[in-house]
Amino acid sequence: MTGNPTDDTNPDRKSSSGSKLGTGLVIGAVAILLIAFGYLEKVPEALFWPMRLLVVVAVGYLVFAIVQKLRKASGKAVVFSLIMLLMLYGAFYVVCLVFVKLMSAKDEEMKTVDVTELTGSARRGIQAMLDGESPVEYDREVGWVHRPGYAWDGHTVSEQGLRGTRIYPEQAPDPDKRILCIGDSFTFGYEVGDAESFPHHGEQLVPGTEWINLGICGGGLTQSYEQYRKNGRKWGGKYVVIAFMTNNIKRTVNSCRALVEPNGAMTPLTKPFAKMTDGQLSVEPNPYQERARYEKLLANPEEELAYLYDLDFYSWSNQKRVTNPVLRTLGYVWERRNGDHNLDLLLGRAQEGFGPFRPGNDPYGSSLWHPKSPGFQANVAVFDQYYADVLADGREPLIVILPSGADVERRAEGKKPKHRALIEHLDQKGHRYFDFLDVLEREYGDQLDPEDLYVKTHFNGKTNKLLAEEIVKVLSLK
Repeated sequence: MTGNPTDDTNPDRKSSSGSKLGTGLVIGAVAILLIAFGYLEKVPEALFWPMRLLVVVAVGYLVFAIVQKLRKASGKAVVFSLIMLLMLYGAFYVVCLVFVKLMSAKDEEMKTVDVTELTGSARRGIQAMLDGESPVEYDREVGWVHRPGYAWDGHTVSEQGLRGTRIYPEQAPDPDKRILCIGDSFTFGYEVGDAESFPHHGEQLVPGTEWINLGICGGGLTQSYEQYRKNGRKWGGKYVVIAFMTNNIKRTVNSCRALVEPNGAMTPLTKPFAKMTDGQLSVEPNPYQERARYEKLLANPEEELAYLYDLDFYSWSNQKRVTNPVLRTLGYVWERRNGDHNLDLLLGRAQEGFGPFRPGNDPYGSSLWHPKSPGFQANVAVFDQYYADVLADGREPLIVILPSGADVERRAEGKKPKHRALIEHLDQKGHRYFDFLDVLEREYGDQLDPEDLYVKTHFNGKTNKLLAEEIVKVLSLK
């Protein structure tokens, strides 16, 4: 019977079926692209070529579908589609904004830093330092050091400015048994008692040795270097342990900690920093050569932070921060899904190991670890100069790489360490070092879990003891 609505020849029915098929094909094409760029590294190698063909077909179909839509669309339909796209973008923008806010609390790389104003925490930290009520005090060369004779929350600083209560003779009774330990809060032993820092464990493991704890909370590699030059050399000793926690790569090139860690209440202060100019390293002095300059920072933060920003890696690296939450989210997801690596696999091209250098959303983000990043180059240049100076002083340096909780999680998931370019550099230079992450994996195997290693964000006493044991082993201390 003609006109039967159930007849297969009904044009409306055909149109509906074709529309559903087209929608299904578009969804399938998008799914193929998501798998290719987000999960190709997990696909068996035998399926690479089929995946490549599927990607070509998917891209071709999507282009075809868009062209067909545009050809058939009227002017009003195009305008309506553009309005819908803008609305969808607005909704996606809000979703990405929420994502950035939530992730900023979990991942430092997603933090949005206001470089024009001091946070309440930073103001209180600066004022406490000026009032003598902070664990640290101003130091023109180093930036800050621990306040001699100060104690707080189970942390003691001796009258000599060292962690703990032990008083050491300035001249080493036996230089072969004195070890200088220089680094940040992991060296200092933050979040654990005086008897649980790794230098204290070292003294217990090898009686008769002296482990001089020159760690500075909130410090970085340039401060470690200046701490050695100003305060370390006088202690003599045969060995210098240069402890470097991976998150500190940003501190090496940062002029003021408040610019990258605005809520760091203890040390929102200025410091010496590394800079690369035409491939040459310079360790720039502390921007605040007078303690009174902090009064000006509190009174006029916008002007002072602008001055510090112009000195900072933000400026001299010639990189721009991306503030758009959509671009930041997409960049973050691309990186977390190893997008560059998957693209290499898809195109069948040789993999450099680090992918192309992209400054990314944030100069202080993950791109900082790329071998071509000026920040990375500044870090390794400081390591080389620091190491050479210790050798020239007739001492034996040992670089110790300390992992963050995120590094441990990556290792437990079987992922490559973010600091592998640093390891390659140290190997190429022949510097003596060890990566404590390897030691932790050797000790815990498939049971590796940050919960067992850290108090909050710093090593617990057990982990510090394991670290001291490895240092004793590497240095062959007796």
